[in-house]
Amino acid sequence: MPEIAIDENLKRHFHLFWDNFPAPVLLLHKDRTILARNQAAEAAGMVPGTRCSDRGGAEVHRGCLAVQALREQSAKRSVEYIEQLGVVMDSYWIPLPGHPDLYVHFGIDITAFAAERLFPSACRGGAACTSCSGA
Repeated sequence: MPEIAIDENLKRHFHLFWDNFPAPVLLLHKDRTILARNQAAEAAGMVPGTRCSDRGGAEVHRGCLAVQALREQSAKRSVEYIEQLGVVMDSYWIPLPGHPDLYVHFGIDITAFAAERLFPSACRGGAACTSCSGA
């Protein structure tokens, strides 16, 4: 995989803002290459130069909003139950102004605080159901 160079100033600012954030945070290229990571992402084994989408199965990335965030150049948020991980994640994809191919991505495990409707066992079906991919 070819190395994608980013400005050292940009990398320094990423670390300044995100290194002490308690959840993994990644600076990514549009092709999903990890360009920088915070301390929590490092502890989780996320490696710069690899692709975030290569971690876990395709099902884990089913709700990825990176393409939409980059296309629209606006932040995207998703709160959903991730069956493969058994957690409710509050996830964000945030494009970097002035860098149309780069974005910051993180997800926070909010399982302990999540409403019952976010869990599949609470699914009642029907058109109003947004807690799972079932119906």
